[in-house]
Amino acid sequence: MRAPRVTLLGAFVAALALIGVLLAALAAVVLDSSRRSILASAEKLRDAAARRVEAQVRAQLDGASSAISDLEREIMLGVVRPHDLASVEAALFSQVVRNPSLAEVTLIHAHRTGYDAEGNPTLAPAGRWQLSVFRSGLRGDSPVLTRRIEPGNSEVRHRPVGGALTDGAWVKEGGAPDPTSHLTFMSAASRDVAGAPIWTDLAWSQLDEGLPAERRRVVVSVQKAVEDGKGRLIGVVRAALLASAIDSVSELRLGPGDPHRIFLTDADGRLITRLSTDDRLTLMGDDLRISPARLPAAIALALRGPLLDQKQGADRTGELTVDGERWLATFRALAGSQDWFVGVVVPESAYTRELHALRWRLLVACAVITALVLLGGALVLVALRRGLGQIGSRAARMRTLDFAPSATETAFRDVQEVLSGLEQAKTALRGMGKYAPLDLVRELYAQNREPALGGELRELSILFSDLEGFTSLSERLSPDELAQVLGLYLEAMTAAIRSCGGTIDKFIGDAVMALWNAPSLRSDHARLACSAILACRSATARLYASAEWNDLPPLRTRFGVHRDVVMVGHFGAPERFSYTALGDGVNLASRLEGLCKQYEVDAIVSQEIVEAARGDFLFRRLDCVAVKGRTAGVWVHELLGAPGDEIGNLRAARVYEAALDAYTARDFNASIALLAQHPDDGPSRVLQARCRELLERPPPPHWNGVHVALAK
Repeated sequence: MRAPRVTLLGAFVAALALIGVLLAALAAVVLDSSRRSILASAEKLRDAAARRVEAQVRAQLDGASSAISDLEREIMLGVVRPHDLASVEAALFSQVVRNPSLAEVTLIHAHRTGYDAEGNPTLAPAGRWQLSVFRSGLRGDSPVLTRRIEPGNSEVRHRPVGGALTDGAWVKEGGAPDPTSHLTFMSAASRDVAGAPIWTDLAWSQLDEGLPAERRRVVVSVQKAVEDGKGRLIGVVRAALLASAIDSVSELRLGPGDPHRIFLTDADGRLITRLSTDDRLTLMGDDLRISPARLPAAIALALRGPLLDQKQGADRTGELTVDGERWLATFRALAGSQDWFVGVVVPESAYTRELHALRWRLLVACAVITALVLLGGALVLVALRRGLGQIGSRAARMRTLDFAPSATETAFRDVQEVLSGLEQAKTALRGMGKYAPLDLVRELYAQNREPALGGELRELSILFSDLEGFTSLSERLSPDELAQVLGLYLEAMTAAIRSCGGTIDKFIGDAVMALWNAPSLRSDHARLACSAILACRSATARLYASAEWNDLPPLRTRFGVHRDVVMVGHFGAPERFSYTALGDGVNLASRLEGLCKQYEVDAIVSQEIVEAARGDFLFRRLDCVAVKGRTAGVWVHELLGAPGDEIGNLRAARVYEAALDAYTARDFNASIALLAQHPDDGPSRVLQARCRELLERPPPPHWNGVHVALAK
């Protein structure tokens, strides 16, 4: 017996009930999703604040390191004569005056004769002295003094506020110990340290050892042994940074009324920076740390919590509960410090207070929507019964297409007819939508099978092209003229690519993506891809010179080609396939096309293409580039042409490659000199500008010549 059909009215009532349930569920999902999204945004804000503090502290610490590096460089260049006290004093004075955060810069001079059995330096008796230029107070505008110490003698040059280098008289201070006997000298000059910089934790300034505790300055210092060009010890340079310079991180705010509390701490949960002016420094064990007058409960709990556990990573995030209120906390390790961390705490309510208002708005919205659905549904129900016959009639006409229908079952007779007709239409559309390259169609026909979702790993050569100037051209043409011009261009490109065995993957506006070695196997696919670029150039040149082009300006096509193992096959949904390639190699090919604009060339290929096609084509080695989305560098080359072709920039290309070698070896002046020989060569202009920039801002020691491309 056939099951009874459900009436439309009953189904409508059931649907309304289901809609009410779904709306309530949707409200819960939206609230939960909103909370997760808000907390994710909060974590990003805290991380941004921690990074800003890290950059601020690093900038202060780097100021001390730079002072040492500058002095070391000036000694190596002969600008500062280490045996001339006046020359040394001038160099130290310049560093202190230039950086208000520096408390002192000191050179302890000695002649090293060797090392003892424990690796400590042995020193000649003569030539031991210390010269310090330092601020007399805690403020950056305090008078700058000079102290000169020799074994048994110490004297100070007292300068007035804002005094020049030679202002002020020398005043005897009395006896003084051998400056080379201090631990800071012996540690930095030892064989084990080998000239590496040594950072200290918070410490009392060595220059204030004779002052009362309330007048002594707290500094963070770095010391480094300095040698001349022959490896002979000049002495140890010490640069001390006022600790007050990093206290300002606690005052950092992300905006007006910002509730975030920011601070520095060590791995044991002891504060490095003051939270208020009432906080005092205290000696805790062997370390100077901040003893807060009033420690907020949230910060106290964060400092005692598991986030500072050594098993955690560099970035640590968690939640705290203080007096029933939820707080969010983030700790970020401060690179190059003595196990310091940037801490950020903020109440969760700072982000979620709007969530409660959102809950009530959602409930009201659900009630309004339900009422509208009831009213609209009643009107739709009347029209539905009248329109089902028309829909069924139109669906019946679609059944004339010779496609096998899919089985569909529904409780409604009228709807059954609609679904049957629509399913047949979808089946027809699926069949027409499953288009593919001609070779693929032939393969499927020969094997008597339909395409199926899936792919395989295969080495392909992938080409991307794009038009330069097409946007400006399109502004001058009507839509019909633009469609005609684009059709002519793509027709020429398609014919050229297919003539070289390529498969058109897709058109993306005026851009083209093409493949080689799929679906048909071609062992020389890299060579064919390069041939296709030259064929495309010739085909488009003929098009631009033809009458069909209607005297429009010629367009410049940029190409990017890469060879890699990628996934190739049928991808998409069961109703719509696309025969294409996926993978990182495809992305890299697209990025290479984008690099053409940056290097002012027409065709860039990867190292893998060059290795496979070197004997058949001429290339220019352009650069080692970390394209956007990648961290590692890849060698990229310009395709110049085939042997025997007339290549106007061949000489410029070879000079460029020599300049690139000089650039990679950090000889930027030599590179600029070579590049200047061909001012009209685009890549030469680009690399010359980069060399000039690196001369102004030299790269770090670990720089390896890889250029980071910031744009696609």
